Amino acid sequence: MSTLKIIVCCHKKDIYKESDIYMPIHVGKAISNVDLGIPGDDTGDNISAKNASYCELTGMYWAWKNLKGVDYIGLCHYRRYFDFMHNGRRFFPMTTFKTKDLTKLDFSISKKALNVLEGGGCIIAKPDHLDTSLFRHYCEGHIKEDIMKLGDVIKETQPDKYMQGFWDYLIRDNRFSPCNMFIMNWQQFDRYCSWLFPLLNNLEQRIDISHYTTYQKRVFGYLAERLLNMYVRAEKLQLLTLPIMKIADDKEIDNMSSCKYLGRVMVRNIAFSMIKHTL
Repeated sequence: MSTLKIIVCCHKKDIYKESDIYMPIHVGKAISNVDLGIPGDDTGDNISAKNASYCELTGMYWAWKNLKGVDYIGLCHYRRYFDFMHNGRRFFPMTTFKTKDLTKLDFSISKKALNVLEGGGCIIAKPDHLDTSLFRHYCEGHIKEDIMKLGDVIKETQPDKYMQGFWDYLIRDNRFSPCNMFIMNWQQFDRYCSWLFPLLNNLEQRIDISHYTTYQKRVFGYLAERLLNMYVRAEKLQLLTLPIMKIADDKEIDNMSSCKYLGRVMVRNIAFSMIKHTL
């Protein structure tokens, strides 16, 4: 019988989902001053001490190097999960649920998702549509030079399909699946990690983040989000995109109707198509 594990990345005392499938991991435990009472990413072969800049990727690396006997592997967050069973609002890439409702939500894995995985496909988050390119979006929120240097690393070390895929995705696409969330079979996971972490390690040698703010120091986690999106497209993997269930007590950012949301997507896509020709 196939084994599916979805690691749940946690970094502080809070609520989280735990079951035979969902496996909470204390990410950044090597640099944490709290004990969450769950397995940490600081055992065995690990990069736990890099959590401030690698974010959830330290949990992903730990799973890659230390988990055994797993056929399918995924990653989510202690307050963000894939919505397999359509708990959330139709069409939306993310729906916010109150903390008190965590135990009422259906976290079951759908048959459709299992079929995609068994067929060699990959599950990622349902993309949001931006009104600009992924490249401009990154540059507006982060350090432009970092993503340019990542492009240099890919150009120098990777086959042409990745270099072409990198810029095709960043310049010619406005769909963004966030949070480094995925589920794939172990063989694909091993190939992805064997590709991703050497890239990031190479990039580490080229940028100095010592003067960055705490937010901008998360650079490798932010860049990996874009790399995951690019990788699954460059590899031409069968994709199933699923919305995210966000567990939080703050007001939902977008409480508009489904019709208004679809209208916003249309407007953003039109705006992007108009600027795309000027890039």
